Amino acid sequence: MFYLYESAIDTVLTNPKKFVNTENKFSRIRKFEFQDIVKFFLFNKGSSNQDDLDDFLEDKFNDVDIELTRQNLSQQRTFINPLVFKEISKEYLKNINYNTNNSLFKTFNGFFLIAGDGSNFEIPDFKEVREEFGIKNDSLVMRKPSTATFSGLMDVMNGFLLDGIIGNHKQGELPLMHQNLDNIQDIINPSQSIFIFDRGYAAMELFVHIIEMNSYFVARLQDRYYKKERKQVQSNDEEINLNITSERLQKFRNTDFKEKYSKKTCLTLRIVTVEVEKENEETGEI
Repeated sequence: MFYLYESAIDTVLTNPKKFVNTENKFSRIRKFEFQDIVKFFLFNKGSSNQDDLDDFLEDKFNDVDIELTRQNLSQQRTFINPLVFKEISKEYLKNINYNTNNSLFKTFNGFFLIAGDGSNFEIPDFKEVREEFGIKNDSLVMRKPSTATFSGLMDVMNGFLLDGIIGNHKQGELPLMHQNLDNIQDIINPSQSIFIFDRGYAAMELFVHIIEMNSYFVARLQDRYYKKERKQVQSNDEEINLNITSERLQKFRNTDFKEKYSKKTCLTLRIVTVEVEKENEETGEI
């Protein structure tokens, strides 16, 4: 299936100017062009940059003497919009017909299992980076750390990262997850996908978003979530009606969802309680 990956690269790189983020860069024809730099970062072996670069040049140009150092390469890399790598990944998933019921893909009872999660991480502490991610210094004696937030969706059985977003430290995980869901709708087969979320994602609007995609989800619940409705539950597996209150609707960011569900009184879901350890239970919405 490697030829399908090469095809995805060639398709995306037919219009390289789309992914050049600095004017007049890569405008002259060189032996080591924009496409070559992108392919180098896709296929390098993970050793030192210079060793990888020497091997790449030797394989591609048959020992032709090309003056290119890792410093030059790193500088050229800054002129490339990183979205090019995301587009190549999406094109590859389309090439392998990921959104079809292909027997080559691993599934759970016929469903793709897609896990969603996010985390904060440190980013390079440079002035330009801090400005890009909206990180300000509080005072001369207090300085916020240089961090960003990542949010992603991954097919856990086949190992495909379907979408990833890096946002600034002020962005919450839920708004980013809604963007993740929007970004993958033309890649997956929603009716054959189950989204899996940990605590912190059991928000009504997220449930609604997935339902409106004609898809399914499992989300772990914290004890404090939907307490009033859960008091009515009498078994470890039954339906539950979550009341759609004005307070809950106020948290909706999507105006279409808010308008549609303001006309409903409740959201009917399934709630399951399982014992994971002795005297320790987990509850989740389905």
